[in-house]
Amino acid sequence: MPSDERALRKNILLFSLFFLLFFAGIGLIMPFLSLQFKAVGYNGVQISLLNMLSALAVILTAPQYGLIFDRSKDKRLILLISLTIVTVTLFLIPYLRAFGAMLVIYTINRVIVSSSITASENLSYQVSADKNGEEKAGFGSLRMWGSLGFALTALLGGMIFQNFGLLRNSHIFLGLMAATFVVLLLMPESIFRERRSTESGETALSTRGVIKLIAKDQYLLLTVVALALTDPLFDGVRSFEPIFMEELGLPVSVIGLAATLSALLEVPMMLGADRLIERIGVQNLVIAILSFDLTRRLLVWIFPSGWVVFALNIMTAISFTLRLITTVHLINLRIPKQYTTTALTFVFNTLNGIMYILSNAISGVIYDAFGARQIYLVSAALCVIALGCALAARHISSEKELV
Repeated sequence: MPSDERALRKNILLFSLFFLLFFAGIGLIMPFLSLQFKAVGYNGVQISLLNMLSALAVILTAPQYGLIFDRSKDKRLILLISLTIVTVTLFLIPYLRAFGAMLVIYTINRVIVSSSITASENLSYQVSADKNGEEKAGFGSLRMWGSLGFALTALLGGMIFQNFGLLRNSHIFLGLMAATFVVLLLMPESIFRERRSTESGETALSTRGVIKLIAKDQYLLLTVVALALTDPLFDGVRSFEPIFMEELGLPVSVIGLAATLSALLEVPMMLGADRLIERIGVQNLVIAILSFDLTRRLLVWIFPSGWVVFALNIMTAISFTLRLITTVHLINLRIPKQYTTTALTFVFNTLNGIMYILSNAISGVIYDAFGARQIYLVSAALCVIALGCALAARHISSEKELV
């Protein structure tokens, strides 16, 4: 076996293990944070404030994190520091009661988690390609290990939370993060240094310059805006859905089961996403994703039962997976390689964060005044707007092909 192929397989194995352990740790705590906030006495508006203000911090900092990562000569060090901050902040959350302290720690955690996940996903995409940028291993088949890790611990996390509270989850979380540190240190230096340099004589772009690249590409801009309007991980539905399921009579262990089944469903979706993009094209896939989410939201609004919410919550995996793979592909195809992390942090964290703030502001008020069911109607309306953006993007792309 050629040495280059052996090195590629080793890199893919280590990155797969990194995703497996890291997301396993996240799965023990993240799905239950809104329940923890409710358990310590926060109302709907306070929960929305936590999500809105932390999202604002992500909006302001994520692209700069991406730019620093793109330009860095030691990407491993940035990921190690990020992992340390994620570990400390997430471990502290179960111990906090005061709203101000929770806001600070939760905000720091969200900023670093959001940015570091995007950076590591884009780095793994590039690692899975050869020197000419051609994929030798599908990004989806590599990233699926994160979904599997999340699935393995989310169900366990729900049972532990229900019986012992979130403190016990956080202790197991520490062990998984320690193992993630070891894997990150074992990765060869080549992973963090290759494909980072700007071509000689080319002026390095600032964050604003990278954003201008996205804005000039009308098709790309309209597509990422459409996806941001309805991102299933960055909306008011996501913030209140565990609470809604609990109010409809589902125990916390079943809520954890939903997170587990959703993460397990991501695995075959990750494996097939690359081929699906090749078969039907990005434009048609984006429209299909948005239509699917519109249907999901309306079904919950029309049939607001615990098991309907449970089933459609699991199907979030379909939308999330296709959105992730599609966006990473689009950015790496349409943005210069040395700026892809900056562009992805802007798309995943800044654009999505803006919508997160707006949807959580609306959702918190709606929840306190009318209950969680009406949040789904607002989300459905956003899906309709997003479909309009996606159709406009397809029209622009068709016109360019005719010219």
